[in-house]
Amino acid sequence: MAKGQVNRAEQLQPDLVNRLKRVIDNHELAHAYLLVGPSGAGKTAVARWLALRLFCLHPHNNEPDLTCPECQRILSGNHPDIVEAAPEGRQIKVDRIRYLKSEFTKSAMEGSQKLFIIKEAEKMTTSAANSLLKFIEEPGPGTYILMLTTNKSAILPTIQSRTQVLELAPLNRQDLLNVMADHEISSGQAQVAVGLTDSVSDVERWCEDDWFGKALQGVAQWFRHASAGQMMAFVDVTTSLVKLANRERERQQVLLDLIALIWRDTLLSANGIRDASRRHFIAEQQLVDEVGQRYSMEQLLAVSQLTLRTRHELEQNISFQNVVEELTIRIVKVLTN
Repeated sequence: MAKGQVNRAEQLQPDLVNRLKRVIDNHELAHAYLLVGPSGAGKTAVARWLALRLFCLHPHNNEPDLTCPECQRILSGNHPDIVEAAPEGRQIKVDRIRYLKSEFTKSAMEGSQKLFIIKEAEKMTTSAANSLLKFIEEPGPGTYILMLTTNKSAILPTIQSRTQVLELAPLNRQDLLNVMADHEISSGQAQVAVGLTDSVSDVERWCEDDWFGKALQGVAQWFRHASAGQMMAFVDVTTSLVKLANRERERQQVLLDLIALIWRDTLLSANGIRDASRRHFIAEQQLVDEVGQRYSMEQLLAVSQLTLRTRHELEQNISFQNVVEELTIRIVKVLTN
């Protein structure tokens, strides 16, 4: 791990790192923390920074020096007193927690501290999570536990009550775009994705088999026809959008959110806002600008309101196809009257 990667914790979560520095200075570090934040927000980076700071032999200005033997072993992933657990498949199973528990009972191999990092802690089975409770309550001197999660509500309340919860600040748009670039998500797709989620893992999942790219193309084609008041958009629902939805609720929701987002871009354009940092469908910018100038603000507001209702309709168990077909008819009616 390069120095730049280590510094990412302070780049992504400067307030949290400064808070931890003060806690360490005051000798008030808790034995168990739950780090909560979307993927890409810097949970792993913060955990790595804390590991380096705890074990560094020669910290300077409350920062690990990154050159001492302890830092070097952490950076190479070979420190014997830092134990990590992560899901195998979809869950962290009891066997892995049993291994952690056996490590909890051992003394540090070389110093007086041990650190346990549990990634994606929301994926612990209930039995695995329950088996941790005793060790979280009585970890022993010099033993620290960090649990990282994107979903606080999926963590047992009994575990939450026994840890200090650290909520990571959401990333600003540019930082989130940078993280997505690091994860090899294309710029065009990332520009749209940041309008839908702050979770990089969500976007990576959408990008599997190029589904997200196809979804953007499908929504753009539908928008081209619907914004022209053409009922060809009704055909697009059946031939493209329904196939993209593939009877999967998450994909249906993403498609509806994309529809709402492209009309939001249109409203911004109609209001004279051409700043790319506030818009998402950059590849469709010319079309969006043309549509924004073609219709009255009253019409565009009415269309935008229609798109915002679709999520609620889907939650009322109206089929995705019916939701989008009805939306298309209403939009064409608004724009052609």
